[in-house]
Amino acid sequence: MSDSPPPRSRAVLLTHILPSPDGVGLMRRGWRWACELAAAHDLDIVLVTQGAEVPVPRTPLPGALHVVRSTGPALKRRRLTDWFEPDAAAAAALQALPGPVPARLVVFRFYLHDAAAHLPPAWRAVAEMDCDDWESATRLSLAGLALRRGRWRRAAAGLAQAWRYARLERRLLPAYRVVHLAAFEDAARLARLPGMGEVRATPNRLVAGPRAAPAPPPPEGRTLLFVGALFYPPNEDAVLWFARGVLPRLRRLVPEVQVVVAGRARGSLRRFMARKGLIYAHEPADLEPLYAEATAVIAPLRGGGGTKLKVLEAWHYARPVVATSHALRGLRAETGRHALVADDAALFARHCATLLTDPARAALMAREGERLLREDYSLGPSADAPAPPHPLG
Repeated sequence: MSDSPPPRSRAVLLTHILPSPDGVGLMRRGWRWACELAAAHDLDIVLVTQGAEVPVPRTPLPGALHVVRSTGPALKRRRLTDWFEPDAAAAAALQALPGPVPARLVVFRFYLHDAAAHLPPAWRAVAEMDCDDWESATRLSLAGLALRRGRWRRAAAGLAQAWRYARLERRLLPAYRVVHLAAFEDAARLARLPGMGEVRATPNRLVAGPRAAPAPPPPEGRTLLFVGALFYPPNEDAVLWFARGVLPRLRRLVPEVQVVVAGRARGSLRRFMARKGLIYAHEPADLEPLYAEATAVIAPLRGGGGTKLKVLEAWHYARPVVATSHALRGLRAETGRHALVADDAALFARHCATLLTDPARAALMAREGERLLREDYSLGPSADAPAPPHPLG
């Protein structure tokens, strides 16, 4: 008798981004899927790209990487922002992918549907779609942000995109065996669409590997930190709203406050931050020193989709959070326990002042946030056992 283990089943992750545990939000969610699938199966990561060079992974991937490039004219034009439109060569490569039918096939993001449509029919029968964000709702939210800032053309374009995405969601998503979304609110609403099958709230999770205990905030510190891709409209809007509406009020309460904004910003936003006295950290290679100097983290977001990894990251570094209600959507966070929440500029300023001047309150909230992260949103050795789904009532 042979003592060799039985062969493992196979899983496939179809993605447009290279999964990484320390990249932007999409890369981290891709990593979440790669770890979950690789824990129970032999994983093939099929990366579809439009001619770009594939970067060398900083962290070894938990599966075999296969690259499918699309460089010619698209087979079908959708007129949708971010939609991946494969050419004939990419379609042929996807149809010819070798190997048995996978036990699980996860398509990462709705805008890869036209790529997934060229997979072998037996593969498509087991396909799951991870929308992450609910695209039509996100586009509608972005249009709302543009309206608030008087950008009428951008708002109209966003509304048109939301309408087109909504039509495709109703027509295409029911074909998938399971549809995943990051926020339980989105999953509950999507599940009520006609013809939908199983819809799961599959939350974002951060890597929770071994590390040193987070550094405590500096004594008498007065520093707030905001981290985000500042070219993304919701993050840009968050900085503008905070600087214009919150910061003047906060400076009257805590005159010595400092605000650090980390990310990649356009020149106009950099100049705005300089005029307002915000400290800008351009694409820092390591965020840990910035978190070490921060007393608290702010998440003044008023639009966008999904759940916000910046909140989870703040808890990862044991920092208390002041957030809008939108920034906490999809998370099991209790107001006053895991974060201070305000959608009004004056109240947001008072909450920031509380955490800057009450170290005991700030430390307690940081501990509660870190505990919630460990319990519900950590990606550890048991990545094969996903967090329990949120009820879809």
